[in-house]
Amino acid sequence: MNKLIILLTLLFSITLFAQKVEVKGQIKDNQNQEVPFASIVFKSFKDSSKIFGTLGDENGNFIIEIPKDHYNLEISVVGIEPKIIELDLRDKKSTLNMGIITVSSEVSLDEVVVKGNKTTYKVDLDKKTYNVSQDIVAKGGTLTDVMQNLPSVQVESDGNVSIRGDQNVRILVDGKPSGLASSAELFATIPASSIEKVEVITNPSSKYSAQGTAGIINVVLKKGQKKRFNSSLEVFTGYRLTGGVNYNIAQSGETGSWYANAGIGYSEPKAVNDIFLKSPNNIPDISTQESDRIRNQYYYLINIGGTKNFNENSSLSGSLTYRGAQSDNSNKTFYEDFNEGSLFSSLNRNENEDETNNFINGNISFDHKFKKEGHQLSFTASGEYTEGDEDAVISSIETFPLSQTLNQDDTKNEEKISRYVLSTDYTLPMKNNYTFELGYRSDLSSIENDFSVERQSGNMTFIIPEFTDKTDYDEKVHAFYGQLSKKFEKLSVNVGLRTEISDIDISSQTNNFSNSKNYTDWFPSVFLNYTFNEKSKIQFSASRRINRPRSWMIVPFSTFTDERNIFIGNADINPSYVAATELSYTTKLSNKFSFYPTLFYRNTSDEMEFFVEKQQITIGSETQDIFVSTIANIGDYTAYGTELGVSYKPFNWWNMYGEIVLNGFKQRGSFRGASFDGDGLLVSGRYNTTFNFFKSMKFQIQSYYRGPIETGQYRRKGFYSMNIGISNDLFKGNGSIAFNIRDVFNSNKRLVTTFGPDFTRDLELQYRVRQINLSLTYRFNQKKHKGKKGNQYDNFEIIN
Repeated sequence: MNKLIILLTLLFSITLFAQKVEVKGQIKDNQNQEVPFASIVFKSFKDSSKIFGTLGDENGNFIIEIPKDHYNLEISVVGIEPKIIELDLRDKKSTLNMGIITVSSEVSLDEVVVKGNKTTYKVDLDKKTYNVSQDIVAKGGTLTDVMQNLPSVQVESDGNVSIRGDQNVRILVDGKPSGLASSAELFATIPASSIEKVEVITNPSSKYSAQGTAGIINVVLKKGQKKRFNSSLEVFTGYRLTGGVNYNIAQSGETGSWYANAGIGYSEPKAVNDIFLKSPNNIPDISTQESDRIRNQYYYLINIGGTKNFNENSSLSGSLTYRGAQSDNSNKTFYEDFNEGSLFSSLNRNENEDETNNFINGNISFDHKFKKEGHQLSFTASGEYTEGDEDAVISSIETFPLSQTLNQDDTKNEEKISRYVLSTDYTLPMKNNYTFELGYRSDLSSIENDFSVERQSGNMTFIIPEFTDKTDYDEKVHAFYGQLSKKFEKLSVNVGLRTEISDIDISSQTNNFSNSKNYTDWFPSVFLNYTFNEKSKIQFSASRRINRPRSWMIVPFSTFTDERNIFIGNADINPSYVAATELSYTTKLSNKFSFYPTLFYRNTSDEMEFFVEKQQITIGSETQDIFVSTIANIGDYTAYGTELGVSYKPFNWWNMYGEIVLNGFKQRGSFRGASFDGDGLLVSGRYNTTFNFFKSMKFQIQSYYRGPIETGQYRRKGFYSMNIGISNDLFKGNGSIAFNIRDVFNSNKRLVTTFGPDFTRDLELQYRVRQINLSLTYRFNQKKHKGKKGNQYDNFEIIN
C-alpha cells in the first residue's frame, strides 16, 4: 500500500508539473515608454534549479508558456537594476496577463551602448521577415538587391519577382501599393539603406486585399527607434559605375515621433539579350540577334513622416514619399540573317532614350485604442500620383548587302497613374477569448497611356498606326471584410470572409475601342494554429484570392526598341482566381537548430500566360515578320509541393540559413490553337551564411539555384548565382565599411527556348551583369537600449 501511495503521489506531481500556464505582459519604464528586448527569466522560487526565459520584442511585449510552479520573475535591462517579482503559478488558470510591468529608468539607458544583431531571417507561421540591416551584400544597392535574398522569392529575368514560381505578387511599401506599373522600376529607385525589413506573406487572410494570387511582399521603410534621436549616413560607389549618398534621421519621444529618409544615387546597369531563331522553310531560315542595354540612371528618394500622440490611446500619423528617376538609356542591337548557311542580311538598330519617372504619395491615419486591451479603431486615407515619360530615337542601319540608313523611328510613351485609397479597420475583443474584426476599403485608380511611333524613311515622315494608341483604364474596387477568431488553450481559429466589388472601364481613343467589366467576388479564409509546446507550432490555412490584370498587360504598346520582337497588351483579358492551402510547421530543435517545413497547394482558374506567335505586319509599304508576345487566359493551373527552411548556428560566430522548394505543377489549356498542356517539377533553393570574425568583421555568402522547367510554349534551363560581402566596424562601432560582389560568376542568366508551329527561338537574357560595390556608413547617436544578442545565462532555455 505504501508503495502504491508513493507511486500515485509521484504521478500526481508529474501531472502537476506537466500542466502549463501562458504568461504575457509588456515592459515599460517609469515614463511609460516601451522597453525593447528586455530579458524575462523565471527561476524556481525554492532553489533556482528550473530556469525558463525569453526576450521581449521591440515594443516591450513578451509571451511565454511555462510549467505551473512557484517562481521568481527577474526582468533585466542593461543599465538598470533587475526587477524581481514573486509569482506563484501553481493554482493559476491556463493564462496569466500581467499587463504593464514598470521598471525603473533612474540610470539612463541611453548611456549604455550594447551592440546586438537582429536575426537576418525570421520565420513565423503567417509570414517570413528579412531584416535588411544584416544584409552585407545589399550595402550600397537598391531594393533589387534585397529581393534576391528573400525567402520563397525569386527575381525573374525581367527584374520582377515571383513567389514559388508565381509572378502574381502584390508589392506594398509600408502596407500601401507601390504606385509603379512595373515592380522592377520600383526596386531600382529605393535605396537598400532606407529599408528596415521586408515581409513575405504567402497566404494572406481575408483582412488583406485579395489581389495577388502568389501572396504579398511588404517593404517596410525605416522610421527610427523608441525614445531616442538617431541618424546614419551612407556613401557608396562601385563598378559597373555606381555611386550615391543615403541619409536617415529619426526622433522619438513621449508625445510623438518623426523621421526622414533621403537618398540620391547614380548607376549604369547593363543588360544583355541574345536571340537565336530557326525558321525552317522560310527565307531567311536562321536569324541571330545580340543586344546590349545600358541605363545611365539618376534616382532619388525622400520619405518623411511622423506620429502625434494625443494621449496613451489616440494618435495621428502621416507620411509623404517622393521617388524619382531620370535615365539616359542606350540600346544597341545587331541582327544577322542567314539562308542555307550564307549571310543574307545584317542590320544595326541603335536606340537613345530619355526616361523620366516621378512618384509622390501622401498618407494619413488615425488610431484609437479603447480601454479594453485589443479594442481598437483605425482610419487611413492615402493618395498617390505617378508620371512617366519615355522619348526615344531609334535608327536602323543596314550593313549588308548594302550600307545605308533605312529609317529613323521617334517613339513617345507618356503614362499617368493616380490612385486613392480609403480604409477603416475595427477590432473588438469579446468574452471567452473571441475577437471580431470588421473593415472597409475603397481603392480607386486611373491610368492614362499614350504611345506613338513616327517614322522617317527617305524624304517621308509618317505615323505608324499599327503601333500608336491612347488608352484609358479606370478601376474601382470596394471591399468589405469580417473576421472572427477564437483562442483555446493551445488552438487558435480564425475564419473570415471578404467581398470585393470591381468596376473596370477600358477605352482606346485611337482605335475607338471600349470595354467594361463589373463583377462581385467572395474571398473566404480559414486559419487554424496549434501550439504543441514552447518550441513547436503548426498552422493550416486556406483562402481564395484574385489576380487582376496589371496595366502593362492591358495597355497595347509600351516600347518599340526591337521591331522584330514586340509585346502587345490584351485589353480583354480576365482576372485569374486561385484557391490556396498551406500547412506550415515551425520548430526549434535546440538553441542552434530550427526547422520550417511547409506544404502548399494552389489551383488557378483562367490562368494568365504569355503567348508568342509570328505575324506578318505591314509598316508603310513593307511587310515583315514580327514575333508578337501577348498575355492570355489559357486555362487551369495547379501547383503543389513543399518548402523546407532550416536555420543553424553551430557557433556564436556562424549563422546559416538554407531553403529548398519542390514545386510540382499541372497545366491544362490552349490559346489560338496552341496547347499549353504540361506537367513538371521545378526545384529551387538558396543558402545564406554569415561568419563573424574578431567581433567587428562579418563575411557573408549568398547563393541561389533554380532548376530547369518546361511548360506551354517554353523550356527554360536552370541557373546558379552567388553573392559575397564583407564588412568591418569602424569608429568604435559607430561606423562600418562594406565590400560586396553581386553575381560573382556572372551566371545569373535566363536561357529560354520558345516553340511555335514554324519556329524555334532561343533567348539568353541577363537582366544585370556582375556588380562590385564599396560602401561607408556612419551612425550618429547610436547609444541605445539593449539589443537582442542571444543567451545571457549559461543554464536556461530561450523560448521563442
